[in-house]
Amino acid sequence: MHIAHVTSFFTAPPLGPSSAVRSRGLAYRAAGHEFTVVVPGKEASVAWAEYGTVITVPARGRSLSRGFVPIAKAIRHALEKLVPDHIEVADRLSAREIGSWAQQNRIPAIYIVDPSNNAAPSIHDLVGYGRVVSVAPIAQGLVHPENTPDSVQDAGDSARAANAAAVSATASDDELIHAPAGVNLEVFSPLRHNSTLRDSSDADIVLLCATPLTAGGIPALAVDVVKRLVAAGENVHLVILGDGPLLGRLERSTIELPVQFLSARDLELAERAEVFATADISLVTVGSHDGHAVALEALASGTPVVATSACSPSLLFVDGGGLSVEPDLTHIEHALRIIQGEPVENRRNAARATALPFDSAESERTLLALHESLRN
Repeated sequence: MHIAHVTSFFTAPPLGPSSAVRSRGLAYRAAGHEFTVVVPGKEASVAWAEYGTVITVPARGRSLSRGFVPIAKAIRHALEKLVPDHIEVADRLSAREIGSWAQQNRIPAIYIVDPSNNAAPSIHDLVGYGRVVSVAPIAQGLVHPENTPDSVQDAGDSARAANAAAVSATASDDELIHAPAGVNLEVFSPLRHNSTLRDSSDADIVLLCATPLTAGGIPALAVDVVKRLVAAGENVHLVILGDGPLLGRLERSTIELPVQFLSARDLELAERAEVFATADISLVTVGSHDGHAVALEALASGTPVVATSACSPSLLFVDGGGLSVEPDLTHIEHALRIIQGEPVENRRNAARATALPFDSAESERTLLALHESLRN
């Protein structure tokens, strides 16, 4: 069958489908199905990737100025031309219109509640959807107090309380099926480590910051960390993996610094995994569930994580696999030195062990089984 997935148009998403959507496409294709992703962009286009077809619907600039209704119609028109067998909708903006259209055309549809893209989504009064699925991260990841500096334990308590409240708010809803987002442990693996790529930096430590190049992604924090380390005489190399409007400004501000920029949009999933596996430490600056997803990609790749307190839900790091700190330069530098002090093999094994409970394969099987159950 041909499954079409509509990503979020409601908020400003990263450029291109998320790693979770790409991984799902790989799983669907491995099972013999066709997969198409509908994403927002400035101009209409069609592209092909290893996980499926990507259709861009204009939803920025002039399209956005005309209001949300034309965008929802544009998504529907794209689906009408595509003629999919099944639909997944992770966009609260067009959910009602697509659901009604799917019902009229007898196309099975699933509504995906994605906490990173749908602020306070309503799952009630939606017609046309055979299932409603939450892909919110699983709730067991909480930071061990012994793995958290004293300065951030209060922040950890706050994140813990917020996470518990979010879980209790949805757990009683019988309409909701849980298929928690995780990480593809086969793609993101320590085996992707590229020694040639690592040695080409000629640095004692390679830091990775994978984040949207936006104010919310806080890439400037990683740059400030490198400035501080270089001033202290550290031989460090920073790789910033991401796309966004701040690219030009960041490039100008790092001309004299050992900073390299890579476009996340241009990398296949396996290439992205290679970057994660080759770095020594991943600095996670982006907040909320996006930060959780990036941290899991690093951990699964065997790369320990320093996550700021802006990231949630918190992670239960295996000792040596990572630390959660305040977004403060002194605390981040201290955390980096603690992780550097661990033997390389120990910290890489600890990082991988932290990610093992978050395998996305079960979630992907759940979604595929739901599509099969709704098949006409």
